[in-house]
Amino acid sequence: MTTIIKSRYCLLLLLVGGLFSCKKEDTSDGLSKVLFNKQGVIRLECNQCEINYQVYDKQFNTVVKNGNSDIPFFYTSDLNLKTEVVSAEQQNIRLMVLDSYGRVISNELSAFEKGESREKVYLISTR
Repeated sequence: MTTIIKSRYCLLLLLVGGLFSCKKEDTSDGLSKVLFNKQGVIRLECNQCEINYQVYDKQFNTVVKNGNSDIPFFYTSDLNLKTEVVSAEQQNIRLMVLDSYGRVISNELSAFEKGESREKVYLISTR
């Protein structure tokens, strides 16, 4: 009977020793130096229009014909999103801007004349 107790005692010591000898991962470094892109969306609803927009120092352009377009944009820190909408005909145009958290930054429906363009700047925050 003492051999059974000794074997259980040894097994218990091995288990406890094994649990406390495991190396714990350092949670402080991991991905702390990695920058994650955040994705926002510009939704443009019109029949014939064009949007020029600037993310940081890069210029982009999208043409929308008969309907709408969801245009993704990527950012890593606070951003002033500059947009210019140009209408090819007289129409109502909706411009909606969403940040990476799904928050509505702007949702505007405006009447445009043929050839009219409008510029706006939207502050996108990473917080």
